Amino acid sequence: MDNPLAVVAGMGLFGIGFGMAQNATLALMFERVSVSDFGRVSALWNLAYDGLGIVAAGFGLLAGPVGYPAGFALTADVLFAALAPAWPGATTGTERKLTRPDRPKEAPRA
Repeated sequence: MDNPLAVVAGMGLFGIGFGMAQNATLALMFERVSVSDFGRVSALWNLAYDGLGIVAAGFGLLAGPVGYPAGFALTADVLFAALAPAWPGATTGTERKLTRPDRPKEAPRA
């Protein structure tokens, strides 16, 4: 890219979007489990986001010998394979309810 301002703006937009996605994914994961599983969720979430640096370095090592198009295609295949078990109801055939079982139900509002 010949315009450094566009590169900096793109980096800023990426950072804002990534930061929003981090908060949203953590909140969504906490909503799907009971309070007793909060520690496990927190550890998995941190592992996933901390692992991004390792994955990026691995992608760079992969893209060198096979090229960027093949590297991106392989990455897309891995992401689609991971999406199936992560999709709500994908493993049981029914949709999961997004309420925590240990949280009391709210009384109807008047």
